[in-house]
Amino acid sequence: MWILVAVIAVILLAALIYLAALDGDFQVKRSLRIEAPLESTFAAIVDFKTWPEWSPWLMHEAETAIVYSDDYRSEEGFYSWDGKYVGAGKITHLSIKPGRSIRQQLEFTRPFKTTNQVSWDFEKQDGATLVSWEMSGSMPFLFRYMAKRTEQMTGRDCELGLALLGGYLNARMPHPQLAFGGTETLETFSYWAIPCNGNLRQLEAARRGSIETLREAAANRVGMSLTLYHRFDPLSAHYQAEIAIPVSDHMPSSNYQKRNFSGGSYCKMSLRGDLKFLPLAWYALASHCRIRKIRTEPERPALEIYHSDPGSTVDSNEVVTTLYLPIKQQRD
Repeated sequence: MWILVAVIAVILLAALIYLAALDGDFQVKRSLRIEAPLESTFAAIVDFKTWPEWSPWLMHEAETAIVYSDDYRSEEGFYSWDGKYVGAGKITHLSIKPGRSIRQQLEFTRPFKTTNQVSWDFEKQDGATLVSWEMSGSMPFLFRYMAKRTEQMTGRDCELGLALLGGYLNARMPHPQLAFGGTETLETFSYWAIPCNGNLRQLEAARRGSIETLREAAANRVGMSLTLYHRFDPLSAHYQAEIAIPVSDHMPSSNYQKRNFSGGSYCKMSLRGDLKFLPLAWYALASHCRIRKIRTEPERPALEIYHSDPGSTVDSNEVVTTLYLPIKQQRD
């Protein structure tokens, strides 16, 4: 008994020493040129009541309870939120310098307590506005090991938020429109595929040519072109994928290996917008599952289905793509 207690004590001591040695601080800064006047861009960020329209966090729970202070567009003005999935907290204007900068304090009270600093800086650029969004803080002692991952995730959140803000301010500017579609059971199907492994730029370069090649080879295709991601990680810069076209079981033989998709349970989201926003869309879908405690199954492929072939739509804001992230069977 005493030996077991001693072993547990040593493990706990080692864990505390490990955490004490870690740097729990993080700092993230992202910028975007938004095709809107500086005055309207600045006003939208000062006005907390616009935030539900473009916040990368509030989008995960539309029912979140939000309370605004009477002076929410002034220094010391704030809004607080309380949601079942997105937790609870408050963000407060500390300093407002019209047309130049905004400084804020971001306080989380649930799922854990911590305080972060937020900065916004603005630069006029020929009728457009360069917006810089910076967040910094320190993870609670027991969560220090998550600092680097938090930095990565916060960076993606800022990128997504700025892209959504750009669309809110100027609907003609390339921007993503995301809609979560719940869960769906996909059926099995056969497909021809071209492997594509590498970074995001390599995947983007290969997508259009591969789809055109497969379309020519599979004149009697039975579904929309798609990409299957294997070993999927929404924060990864490297992809192991197959660009594919579904085919009939009666298709003649070809130079392409015929493979089978086994189906299963998936969490669904649609992206309306340029394909360059796909990494942010995948991150948002993965975050949605994490926040709502939907267990994913990374050993099964994630699917990206194109409702129009890449390059065939003139207005990139009208391109529609459906994303499917594999999840464990949901119980009633």
